[in-house]
Parts: sequence; structure tokens; C-alpha cells
Amino acid sequence: MQRMNGIDPMFVYSETPVTPMEVAYACVFDPATAPGGYSFEAVRAVLAERVPSLIPFRRRLMAVPFGLDHPRWVDDPDFDLDNHLHRVALPAPGGEAELTSMVAAVMGRPLDPDQPPWEMHVIEGLEGGKVGLIAKIHHAVIDGVAGVQLMAQLLDLSEEGRPAVVCPPWLPAALPSSAQLVAAALPNMFTSPVRALQAAREVGRTALRLARCALDGRTGPLSIPLGAPSTFETPVGAARSVSFAKLSLRDVRSLKEQFGVTINDVVLAVCSGALRSHLAEHDGEAGHPLVAVVPISVRGEATDGDLGNRLSAMFVPLANDLEHPLDRLRAIASTSTAAKAQERAVGYGPMASAVSEAVPPMLARPMIQLGIQVGALRRLRAGNLMISNVPGPNFSLYFAGMRMAAAYPLGPVVDGVALNITVQSYGDAVFVGINACASAVPDLPALARSIVAELGHLTEAADREHAADIRAACAAAHPSVGPRHRPPGRRSPVAVLLGEAS
Repeated sequence: MQRMNGIDPMFVYSETPVTPMEVAYACVFDPATAPGGYSFEAVRAVLAERVPSLIPFRRRLMAVPFGLDHPRWVDDPDFDLDNHLHRVALPAPGGEAELTSMVAAVMGRPLDPDQPPWEMHVIEGLEGGKVGLIAKIHHAVIDGVAGVQLMAQLLDLSEEGRPAVVCPPWLPAALPSSAQLVAAALPNMFTSPVRALQAAREVGRTALRLARCALDGRTGPLSIPLGAPSTFETPVGAARSVSFAKLSLRDVRSLKEQFGVTINDVVLAVCSGALRSHLAEHDGEAGHPLVAVVPISVRGEATDGDLGNRLSAMFVPLANDLEHPLDRLRAIASTSTAAKAQERAVGYGPMASAVSEAVPPMLARPMIQLGIQVGALRRLRAGNLMISNVPGPNFSLYFAGMRMAAAYPLGPVVDGVALNITVQSYGDAVFVGINACASAVPDLPALARSIVAELGHLTEAADREHAADIRAACAAAHPSVGPRHRPPGRRSPVAVLLGEAS
């Protein structure tokens, strides 16, 4: 048995039938690279070989009786791969609309709590002969960075795959009895007062560090997660809407280097402009900046190989009330830098973990569920949407010999944050997965198109500003050069440069 720790149990306690706390990848594979082509049997064979070595794929959760302690991860003696791997066919014509509709249906269904919390859907019938895969796993198992690590263990670096590893037979023990679960929880029950004291001390330290930040001012204005606009504020239902976008990683990096910002700043600015356009098209209010909840990985070197969640968060105003794309980028870069500095100085992640460890499940689960029922997060309006950005590999990956052509990440939707935009780089592209409560965000495919268009607007604005800078520099360097001093029929090198730059 392995005890859940840190903030992982909170993803279990905050789950409801209409808000499953699950993350997913919607992938598209090209079977042209697979020796012998695609077959479902080949996909199943790869999973059957690798699942025994992937511990998170073969263990399930068991609650401790009476909520005496956090749940335990245990090997599932009844594990059956066929309960997790499904073969489905996409309706004709097998385009993006049909794919996103199927992904939305999968994201709206909770996983079976009595089995290891993951499932995969192999999708046949995509246009162009491609093969799809929806891989879904509970958020209590992984965060974004851990998801990339798990993907690397599951996929291959070439179409030939890797040599098969002969593992000893997997012989899981029987499920623990209630008495065994209680006995295992007793030591943690006895140390509960110590953890409560540690949590109180951590909360006090965090409050003190926050006060110092407020008085110091070097980290900028405090980012308090309350009072976001009411945009997208709606009770979350079970129905989901999903859409995808694909961006040029080269264009994103070019903006990063030209303006001295981060890739995350560019992603937030792209989302800001897209949301501004989307709200304008659908009679939404864009006069007040939306607030994005942005997860931050606090995974250190000591926890690099661990799964689970090592997360904190910052709350970033998206500056969508500003008209010019570059003004939005600069404003977001400034507030994002301040929010990161504040998070580093205050340390919300350790406080959240300490509180999670201290509050007994018999109190934590009912309190969280009551808060969800009364819509506490929605009423406090900590943020309007969640935007996650996870770096991925810059090389091709393969599954059963098939090259992965696209990988769209998807995060969960919760009551109070009805829109989730998750971004991950792969190869020379940035893949954007959008998951939303179907009733909260109208015309989600239009928002995806706006995201693509906004990167173009940012790039064009950056090119114009760069050309203007060149003209100003040339004018300053050659103030006496004008058309009347040039020989007829010839263009100066400066004119040639300016013509190319414009």
C-alpha cells in the first residue's frame, strides 16, 4: 500500500459526477511508418508488454474506512487490460469535428473508481487513414510534467520500437481488508497533531512572506485570487465541448526572443487576444481583463522521477481590455513576472501540501464537496479560465511503429473555472487543447480559430514594429541622406534594406 500525499488527495475529494478530475491526450498517429501498417492487435501487444512496468497503470485507489487517513494506492489483482483499452470507429467523414465530438464525450465521463484510473480509446476511421488515440488518466496520478514523463515511458523514439523487456510475472497481492487499511492508517493518525502544527506554522510563514511582499514592493502588486470578472460564470454541467488548435513553435520562439519574454508569456498573450475577439463576436464583456489561473511546476530535482502533482499557481490578468496585440504581450509579461516572483517569495505550493496533509479526510472531503455545492469558487471568482503550458519533446515519438503527428493535451473543468486551455510543444509545433463546459463558452471551434489568428496578428505587429525600429535607426545614423542626394535611377542600401523589411 502507498499512501496518497501532498495535494494529490484534493483531486479526489473535489471530484463530482459532473466534474471528473481527469487529464488527457488526444493524439493522431500516422500508420505509414509502422512496419506492416496499423493493427489494433499490435497496439494492444505494446500495451500488454509495457503496462506491467508502468506502476500507475496497474494500481487503484482504496479509501481508508471512516476517512481516518488519505486513500491508499494498491495493486489491482483483478486488472484486465481489456477494461481500459477500447476500440472505436469515428463516424464519417472522420474529420476534426467528429474527432473533437468523441473526445468531448470521453472527457465528460468519469473513470471507474474501482479500477486503475486510466483508459485509452484507439480511434479508427480518421480521414487520410490516420489513427487516433485518447489517453485519459486521473489528475491525482500525474500533473503536466509527470504526464510528459509517462508518455516517454510508453512511446518509442523510432518506428522499430525498443527491445522487449522480459519482466518477471506480475503477481499482485489480494486487496487489503478494512482492518489492514485501518491498521496502516494508525501511525498517521497518531502523528496527525504534528502535521496540524506544521500546517499552521506553514500558513503563518506564508502569511508573513505575503505581508513582506506587500510592503517591499519589489515583486510588484500582489496578485490576490479574488474578484475576477463574471465572464464564463456558470454552474458546470456534465456536457463538454472540445476544440483543437495548432501553432508554429518557430513563430512563438521568434516573439519570445524579439521581446525578451517567455514562451508562457506569448501563449498567454495569444489566448488574451483570441478571447478578446471571441467575446466581441459573441457580445461578451471585454472591458475588464480576464484572470487566468496558471499552474506552476514546483518539481525539484529530488522529485523529477516521481509522478503525482508538484504544483503551485499564479493568477495573471490577461490584459484583454487593451487593443494593440503588443501592448497585451508587454502587459502580460510584466504581470506574469511579478506573479512568478511573488509565488517564489511566498511559496503557495508548500502551504497547500502542508494543509492537505493536516486536514483529515473525514473533514476535508465534506468541506470541499459543500463548497462545490454552494458554488464557493464560482462566487469568489478566483479566475475565469485555466491556461497550462507544458514543454514537450522536440523529436518524433512512435507508438506501435506509428509516428505521432499531433498531441493535444486536455485539462479538467471545475465549477468556477469552466474553460481550460492546455498547451504543449511537440516537434516544431505547439498543440492547443481546449476543454470547456458546453454551456459556458459558445462556439468553441471559433475560439480555436481565433487562437491561430491571434498568433498571426502578434507576428505581424512585431514585424511592423521591427521595421519601424530599423527606419528610425537608419534615420538617426544618416540624417542627411535624402532622395535629392541620390544619383538618378539608383537606390541606396538603406532604401533596399527598408524595402525588404517592410
